[in-house]
Amino acid sequence: VKVESEENRRDETSRLNDDILIRILGFLSFKEAVRSSVISRRWQHLWKYFSGCLRFKQTKPRLASWNLNVRTRKKIAETCEFIQWVNKYLNSNQASTIDEFGIDNFDLDKDSKAYVDEWVGIALQKKTKKLQLNFGPEYYSYVRWSSVDASRVAARCYCLTKETFSSALSGIHFLTCLSVKFVGVSDEMLEHIVSICPLLESLELDHSPQLTHPKVSALRLKHFNICHCEYFIESIEIYAPNLVSFDYTGKGIPLHIKYAPKLNQVCYDDGSRSAIQHLSIHLANYLPQLVTLSIGMSVVGVVNNFPKLTSLKHLRCDALTSDGNSLRCLTSLIEASPFLHKFVLEVSHGTGEIIKKIHPSEVRVMCRSVSGHPHEYIKEVEIVGFCGNKAEAEILTYLLKNAVMLETIRIEISVGTPKKNYAYPEEIKQMTNYMINHLIQNRSPPQLLFLLL
Repeated sequence: VKVESEENRRDETSRLNDDILIRILGFLSFKEAVRSSVISRRWQHLWKYFSGCLRFKQTKPRLASWNLNVRTRKKIAETCEFIQWVNKYLNSNQASTIDEFGIDNFDLDKDSKAYVDEWVGIALQKKTKKLQLNFGPEYYSYVRWSSVDASRVAARCYCLTKETFSSALSGIHFLTCLSVKFVGVSDEMLEHIVSICPLLESLELDHSPQLTHPKVSALRLKHFNICHCEYFIESIEIYAPNLVSFDYTGKGIPLHIKYAPKLNQVCYDDGSRSAIQHLSIHLANYLPQLVTLSIGMSVVGVVNNFPKLTSLKHLRCDALTSDGNSLRCLTSLIEASPFLHKFVLEVSHGTGEIIKKIHPSEVRVMCRSVSGHPHEYIKEVEIVGFCGNKAEAEILTYLLKNAVMLETIRIEISVGTPKKNYAYPEEIKQMTNYMINHLIQNRSPPQLLFLLL
């Protein structure tokens, strides 16, 4: 009887045929699939048939230097190394299809266009369904677009052109999701992409400096996200009969949504004092059908005659405020949403601003003076960045007095550096507890889950 080696007894999976092993690799990340090559000689080359998500991301710490010449040389070296790395693994891949292909957070520019075009062509030839190109620096999400020279970025950025897709026109028909960040896409190119991608369902354009009057007409498109393109963009036009969600972040511009009968989720953030009014004008025909709405704005006063949000269940407001401003505008939105179920408020404050102390007597006066209309459907409230200033105390009082069926309220205290005559986090908690207890002592029903973090 032939005795099996210890290695063969341990590696039972190697008995399986290649198709099954390759299918197993499909459940792993690309990095994990490559690492599987050390399991045994049988596994050594199986990773080359990996057909899952091929995502390449800068993994080494970026080299830093105060010397411009040194930084430039290091960046060139890093870029060359990254390109060689992608070429090596992408050209080694022998799978007939791949589910996703992505470059994540590596700041390639127009000098690398030939390589990127080749990568995109290979991915599309392999019938990839999701394509992501993110050429922003690692820190881009923490730096406002206004802090860079938009014209310089537009001149240097990698751009999608018809040549990018010319080598894989047959494979592009399988593309369902396209996400590009810090990639130039002209209005004409956007229309071309949409026209040659009949199955496209998700489209994301982030920090694309060439857009001015983008027009999107796509029959299958369900999700459209366009953000931080505000330096040159002047209007947006959409015709999408299957569009479900639309996200926009940037300056206030005309939104021409020609046809979107299924639209029920909108995220709109122009950071202005007129964000609510802007929505009421440009999305007036679609507000009654929205189920989820998120608004980013600077606070203003009460908004009169806001259209009814008769289908709205979830409302989120990201408000930039300062001591002395009011959040009364939010009551207009809440009262325009008779069937609202969950309300989330995230408050941002000026740099270094921690809010003045509020005396218990002020809380009692506020509880008596704040009024509104009873709301029978709000069950969840969440307030993030709570500092306990007058504006926040007013909106909290309004909710506690009028959301008669409220079940859960979660308040996350903002932590900052205390100053003289300003409230410490513990003082804010004491004031908030006092307010909550004062307002709910006569509630019917009294049950309320209160979480203070």
